Amino acid sequence: MSAPDDTGVRRANLREVAALAGVSVSTASRVLSGTYPIAEATRGRVVAAMRELGYSEARARRREATRTIGVIVPDVRSSLVSGVLGGIDAAAVEHGRISMIFPTEGDVDRERDIVRLVARQRELDAVVFVGGVYASADYADRLGDYATMLEEIDARLVMCARPGPIPADRALAAGYDNSGGAFAITSHLLSRGHTRVAWVGGIEEYSTTEGRIAGMRAALAAHGLDPAAVYTDPSPRRSRRSPAPDQAYAHTVALLREHPDVTAIVANSDFHALDVVRALTDAGLSVPEDMSVVGYDDDRVAQRLHPPLTTVHLPVFDLGWEAARLAVEKPLPGHAGSVVELGTHVVVRDSVAAPRR
Repeated sequence: MSAPDDTGVRRANLREVAALAGVSVSTASRVLSGTYPIAEATRGRVVAAMRELGYSEARARRREATRTIGVIVPDVRSSLVSGVLGGIDAAAVEHGRISMIFPTEGDVDRERDIVRLVARQRELDAVVFVGGVYASADYADRLGDYATMLEEIDARLVMCARPGPIPADRALAAGYDNSGGAFAITSHLLSRGHTRVAWVGGIEEYSTTEGRIAGMRAALAAHGLDPAAVYTDPSPRRSRRSPAPDQAYAHTVALLREHPDVTAIVANSDFHALDVVRALTDAGLSVPEDMSVVGYDDDRVAQRLHPPLTTVHLPVFDLGWEAARLAVEKPLPGHAGSVVELGTHVVVRDSVAAPRR
């Protein structure tokens, strides 16, 4: 039931207008916005319902200026997440929206509680999920439940920079070619003559990591090769107050001991590459003379490493911008324009050379 206004008079809401007109909430919203093609008969029913219920179009338009975009992120400290958030916020400002950030530290129960909370807000455009996720058998069903909650208030579920299965008929998506980037960077190593290539970094069962490893494996398989080794972190089971430590340094030390014939390392991210290079330096090895190293994301740290890191450029700002645009424009899931996929490309710097051995 709608709440009374400042004068104590009960205000009709858009759901009640839609019910009286015999249309969906999204159709009623589109009649109000005037930016979508709507059959005249349908438009007439909605307008008549608005008048009968005393629904204030002017008040609704005033609320439009304070509409919000909820953004759920696993970790605000991630460079990918911070870059995406910059794009979301810039687009939100451009469209007269406010973005609200909710970190979960990968806790799916906290994620569910946040969606339930924001789904109570009538001024919500969408909830945007940023970054990878731990794959589980029931997670697709959970996403479907989220979409249902949001559809009831004419809001959308938007996946941003989230590799893995997307419920295409229930969600919008702004993504990138996660596996393709790893395929390309591994192919670059192969083109320089490397055949003993190892992977370091990332978390097991995490969609971003799994997709990137798949891309590396595909590139090697195209040349009849297998990875020399794959070192990832186990899925953490820690509280928000105690984040899991990154083990890229320790993995690199183990790699040097267990696979001395490796000549190139693909790091899951540029920050993993930072620890890989540190471990190599501490072991008395030089990059790229003794070991070639590549990363992923093209974070600012990639240019500051010595030597500067060859990596995969990820358009994080553009991903955020596109996610916010989808949130505001609300195309129908599963229809044209509901999924945007941006490209990645290899940035060649100085961390790769032909193998010595």
